[in-house]
Amino acid sequence: MTDGTNGDNNGNGRIEALREKEKQIRAAIAAETVKCKKREFKEFERLKNIVGGALLANAAEDPVFAAHLKERLQKAVVVEGERNLLRSKGWVL
Repeated sequence: MTDGTNGDNNGNGRIEALREKEKQIRAAIAAETVKCKKREFKEFERLKNIVGGALLANAAEDPVFAAHLKERLQKAVVVEGERNLLRSKGWVL
């Protein structure tokens, strides 16, 4: 147009479109962040299973190692429910 206006309220339409795009990008980032955290949690749980299994297998074969592991568990486990489970399995006093 020749009167100095561009038909979209001085760029307001473009600004609103950019804001909508920003909103979509923020939502995509949030969704990807959640997926990444879930993946990290699953990997950590898998790691705990692998390491824990290896420790238990080693303790079953080596009484000295089992004694050291029990000592460490005695000091490290502070949640009463976990301590009760370990106690019922003979891992802590």
